[in-house]
Amino acid sequence: MRIGLVTLYRGYNYGTSLQAYALKTYLENLGYETDIIWKRESAHSGRDIRLEKIFRMCKRSIFRPKLFKETVKGYLGNFHNAPSKKIKQKYLDFTEQKLKVHALSNKQLKEFAASPKTLAVVCGSDQIWKVNAANVDPMFYLQFVPKEKRVAYAPSFGGSSVPNYNKKIISKYLKSIPYISVREKSGIDVVYQLTGRKVESVIDPTLLMDWHELIKPSKEDYILLYFLDEPSDLVLKKIVKVAQKKHLKIYAIPHQFDKYDKYPEIQLKSVGPMEFPSIIANASCVYTDSFHGTAFSVNLNSPFMTFQRNYKSFKSQSSRITNFLELLDLSTQYITLQQQTSFNPDFPQLDFGKVNREIKKQREKSYKYLTGALRDIRVRS
Repeated sequence: MRIGLVTLYRGYNYGTSLQAYALKTYLENLGYETDIIWKRESAHSGRDIRLEKIFRMCKRSIFRPKLFKETVKGYLGNFHNAPSKKIKQKYLDFTEQKLKVHALSNKQLKEFAASPKTLAVVCGSDQIWKVNAANVDPMFYLQFVPKEKRVAYAPSFGGSSVPNYNKKIISKYLKSIPYISVREKSGIDVVYQLTGRKVESVIDPTLLMDWHELIKPSKEDYILLYFLDEPSDLVLKKIVKVAQKKHLKIYAIPHQFDKYDKYPEIQLKSVGPMEFPSIIANASCVYTDSFHGTAFSVNLNSPFMTFQRNYKSFKSQSSRITNFLELLDLSTQYITLQQQTSFNPDFPQLDFGKVNREIKKQREKSYKYLTGALRDIRVRS
């Protein structure tokens, strides 16, 4: 049987690309032919720029100045922090060779979903259900799929509360999906508030996989900086001091922030999606503000510290990370904005044996949910 997968995979983001790869691979290992499907409308090979999406965003935000401002700011920020041509090409090669996305028209999407060959269409993971989005995309809520074939695996809302302007439409879409799981504990509350339904949380697709067989050993000893927002000088000074004390190199991905120019010790590395697990696994310590930077560090048992991002948008997305760390009893590794003036940057000593046991437990729970939903659809069809 065949499964369609609707998820984010563009944007030159390691986590976005690898979660798509992980869920596709996981479903294939369960014995299903799995195709990532997408609307054939984007005018940009590396980013999700669809005319329908842009129109919907403008229509919904034009009378909400704050939403419009933040939407534009977010897009401009993405382009400002665009990776080098070399890294972009690695992403495009990864998409072509590993994800093999099927770009379909609206008619073809509906035909694919309705076909007897298609058991189900799964949406998730990542922030496909972002609560403060100007574009609440019906594709990400599987509105083109026959209702009985709709399955949500680990979507993230990117926050713990839904703005009033999105409550009605998100509630409507959620009520139309018979099989729902979410990635964060806070997402359970969101679904309940909007639908009255009790759903369960499952782990991010990247945590379903054991990446060790893809790891290439390194002869270098280094600290890794993986920041999506520019870290403060105070944080950088402390990290540089630790590196000097331990005689370690400092590698940074994926951006060359302006502040990095002050520190000749920091070297930018050109890393693509398939190289990302290795650079995490081989690091003496990972300093990050990214959810997937945190998730891969945990999964690969690399010491890490996760810093709260100074979100300039009106909705913080920190609950994604704090929920995850609470689940694994690793909340001490989260450095809030207030703590960044006094945190100890030295490498943490973590009990990864305990962490690995909890991840195994969560994998079993996630397997049970996903296989149960697909089995139920198969029995009913």
